[in-house]
Amino acid sequence: MTERVERSFRAMGTTMRLVVFAASAAAGERALASAEARTRAIEARFSRFEATSELSRINALGGSSVVVSAEMSEVLDLAREQHEATGGLFDPAILPDLERAGYDRTFEDIDPAADRRDAVAHGTFAELRRDGRLVLVPPGLRIDLGGIVKGWSADRVADALGDVGPALVDLGGDIAVRGTPPGETAWTVAVEDPSGGAPLAALRIASGAVATSGTYRRRWSGPGGAMHHLIDPRTGLPAESDLAAVVALHPRAAVADVWAKCVLLEAPARRAALVVSCPGLEVILVPLSGSPVGTPGALARCVAGTVSGVAA
Repeated sequence: MTERVERSFRAMGTTMRLVVFAASAAAGERALASAEARTRAIEARFSRFEATSELSRINALGGSSVVVSAEMSEVLDLAREQHEATGGLFDPAILPDLERAGYDRTFEDIDPAADRRDAVAHGTFAELRRDGRLVLVPPGLRIDLGGIVKGWSADRVADALGDVGPALVDLGGDIAVRGTPPGETAWTVAVEDPSGGAPLAALRIASGAVATSGTYRRRWSGPGGAMHHLIDPRTGLPAESDLAAVVALHPRAAVADVWAKCVLLEAPARRAALVVSCPGLEVILVPLSGSPVGTPGALARCVAGTVSGVAA
């Protein structure tokens, strides 16, 4: 007999929800308390909004080198891997562009009246130099690891909770599962409707992760009009897309998070080639108008909703 234990709290600018089936309620509560503490420690290290975070100290170097923590080194390795795998569509060096768009403080504190439209020249993430844990930051290069750290955190917390029992971690839409609920063959995960209606689909996820990226959540009005947080590194501006959202399924939440964004950024004619270039990736594309479509693996996991057809 196991006990289902849940906990929700605010972290990384969003809501984190944890579920674990443990041998006892007390064991479950201990595991969730440890998971929350772990998440807050990760946030303290990687937040670009905290001047004392390790990431902020790296961003302040400008031409200097520093020995980074093991956790920072691991995430930088993962970011470089994904930067190369996506052909540069994933580029953490967009921080100056995010700030120019107005996202220079926590989302709740964005000042829509501020004018930051002057472009700032900066390099790409490929210019960050590494020698083991020694990092050399070129002048002007400043990085944002928010999205990939969210997915990486979901993976790490899910791994820890999975040692206690079947677990689900939902960090603001980056969802990782380990094991399945007692008596079930999978977890049921809802696909959010960007327009605010009923869920577009219900997915049955037995293992791995789901991440959703869209232009409909973190939006604000700026001097140049409507803005959002998905920056296209090719233009330095909030992305223009025919998609409202992309749902990505992958064994790792960090990878699902990165590729959900990149698939949304990519041009329609090149989107299919991008999807198949990532082994294990399945997607649901939610267009600005029309019905959602999914790849065969994603469709196979849909048990309800309006997703139909194969994403081309």
